[in-house]
Amino acid sequence: METLNVQLGDRSYPIHIGRGVFRETNLLLSHLVQPKVAVVTNETIAPILLRGFVQRLQDDGVQVFEIVLPDGEKYKDWQTLNTIFDALIESSCERNSTLVALGGGVVGDMTGF
Repeated sequence: METLNVQLGDRSYPIHIGRGVFRETNLLLSHLVQPKVAVVTNETIAPILLRGFVQRLQDDGVQVFEIVLPDGEKYKDWQTLNTIFDALIESSCERNSTLVALGGGVVGDMTGF
């Protein structure tokens, strides 16, 4: 696993990247401000990894909201971003709620934005 630190003064945060990171829920739990997480993934990754990841978080007492996006570069647009925003609002997520990108590419870009 590799950790990159985004340096933003008092708003700095780490990004953890690597194979199997989704299995290490303690890493995520140590950074939660509240026991609520929105997991953003896509239709390709969801059937492979989402259920197990969500279950591990729920076993640790975390409330999880799933946001599954269509797969593909053509979905890196405002409509998809609004899908994420709508899901966050419907889930009563707040400014300090944690978002997890389960996947890379478009999922990582959209979740990071």
